[in-house]
Amino acid sequence: MPFFGIFKRNKEKEHYAYDELGEWIIISGNSKLGFLYSIISKTVSKLAKYYDLYILQFLEDSEIRNFYTIKAMVSTRSPIKDSLLSSKLSQSLSKHGTLGQIDVVKLRYCGMNYLFFKFNILLKKSKNVKEDVKVLLPPLGVSASGIPYSTKDLFKSIFEYNSNAVCQSILEFKDDNTARILANCSDYVDLEGIKYSLSYFSKDFKTSVRSSIRSVEVEIEAKDFNKHALIPLLWNNFLDIYSSSSC
Repeated sequence: MPFFGIFKRNKEKEHYAYDELGEWIIISGNSKLGFLYSIISKTVSKLAKYYDLYILQFLEDSEIRNFYTIKAMVSTRSPIKDSLLSSKLSQSLSKHGTLGQIDVVKLRYCGMNYLFFKFNILLKKSKNVKEDVKVLLPPLGVSASGIPYSTKDLFKSIFEYNSNAVCQSILEFKDDNTARILANCSDYVDLEGIKYSLSYFSKDFKTSVRSSIRSVEVEIEAKDFNKHALIPLLWNNFLDIYSSSSC
C-alpha cells in the first residue's frame, strides 16, 4: 500500500514539522496509528520523564487485515536500558494482539540517548484514539523500508534515485560542520536532483563532476551539514561517522 494511502487526510490537523532530526508529517487522522502510538508513549513515559517519540515507518499490510509494521525512535536524556524498553513494550503491546519480536537498538550521542525499535503486530482489539503523531519524511531517494541504512547505502540510494546508474558512495566529514560526499556512478546522474535530495541535510553546496567513458565521478562539499538528521536513518550505524564528528 502506498505510504500516504494509509492516512485519512485532515486539512485542519495535517501539517509538517522540522527539527534537527529531520522532516516530519504530523498525522492525526489514523486511529490505528494513534492507538499504537499511545501504547508506546504510555510505556516510555514510565521509563523517562522527558522524551520525544517519533514514528519512522508505519505500514499496514495490504493482504492481512489489522497487521501492522512499526519502526520508531525515542530520544531522551534518561538512561533507559534497551532490554528494559523491549520487555515493557512487549508487555504493553501483547495485551492487544499477536506481537512479533521487538529488538531495541541504542545510540548515545551528545548527551542524548536514542532508542530505535521495530515490531510487527496483528491487532485483535483496539480503540479509536486520536493523537498527533510525528511520522518521518525521509529525503527523496530514501525509503523507510530500508531503515536503518549504512552510510554507504544511504547515499548510494540517493544517487541511484537521481540517475539511471549503479553508484558507490562515501561520506566523510572535513570538520564538524562540513561533509564531503564522493560518488562513482556507471552513467549519467541528475546533479540538480541530487542536490535537492541532499538539501535535507544542507543548503550550501559546492559540486564537481568528472566524466569518463565508463563512469561519472561526483564530489559534493556540503557546509553546515546537519549530521543529526542522519540519526533516524542510520540508527547505531551512525557510529561509523561518530569518531570523525563531534557534538
